[in-house]
Amino acid sequence: MQSGAEVAPTDQQFMLTAASVGTAEIDLSQLAATRGSSPEVRSFGEHMVAEHTRINAELTQLADSKHVRLVKAMDPANHTLYSELSHLSGMQFDREYVISQLHIHRMGNSLYASEAAEGEDPDVKAFAARGVPTGKEHLQRAAELAQTLAVSSSK
Repeated sequence: MQSGAEVAPTDQQFMLTAASVGTAEIDLSQLAATRGSSPEVRSFGEHMVAEHTRINAELTQLADSKHVRLVKAMDPANHTLYSELSHLSGMQFDREYVISQLHIHRMGNSLYASEAAEGEDPDVKAFAARGVPTGKEHLQRAAELAQTLAVSSSK
């Protein structure tokens, strides 16, 4: 882990992973806001860009205060997903984007809940705890969008 960081390695790992997932959310959702074929997908994408931009800014401020250097890049799996989505259009794009949102938010919600419950640094735990209801709301909205578009996430 990073030398000079003022938090435990597990808290550092949470911040690094959360920043990577947040960056992926912004990039994937910008794609949805511009390429989505349905107004609902475009609107959801715009909402996710705004929400995750705000969350990432708060996380960056927290990381700076703890001397943790965040990498503003997607992890390889989300980078591959972005590449795949960027080659799709129409309902196929909408369907695959919504499925990705269900998966990403399920994983992200577990990440935040775990840190809120088991993290060591009180400030990092509090940030994660504040993110839990937001993540649940995002997952709920993605599930509603999947239902609207008649998308199955059992892929």
